[in-house]
Amino acid sequence: MKPEHLRALTNHFQDVRLISLRNWKVAAEIEPRDVGGPYVVLQEGYDPQDLQMRGDEFLLGRSGQWLSTGLFLKLPVELRRAEFVFGTAAEVMKALETLPGRALVWRTGYETSLAPEVSQDELNTAFLFARQNSACGDA
Repeated sequence: MKPEHLRALTNHFQDVRLISLRNWKVAAEIEPRDVGGPYVVLQEGYDPQDLQMRGDEFLLGRSGQWLSTGLFLKLPVELRRAEFVFGTAAEVMKALETLPGRALVWRTGYETSLAPEVSQDELNTAFLFARQNSACGDA
């Protein structure tokens, strides 16, 4: 993430990256699912309310709020699947269409004490792999 290109999170579809988790070991469990799915929606930037403008990567939840990937990786798998994994690109488009004008960042309310180790979690592994390959244009 280059600081000179860093900007506040938006809810504009052109600012997001669709990350395919189709190679995730349990991708077939996500229903409905299209050929490229399931997906997560990623955006680089900073929280619009962060006066220090610290850059991060954020994932869009079904709630319409963005969550730092660092917090995402610590959440229980069930919560991540329910809130942040979309089965089809059509679901993603529908979610993006209903977003309010201003991006909202989810700051509290997540219990992370039961979170698995990142290296032991298949969803984290699939996400990190897909994100890395997407940056290279392979996913």
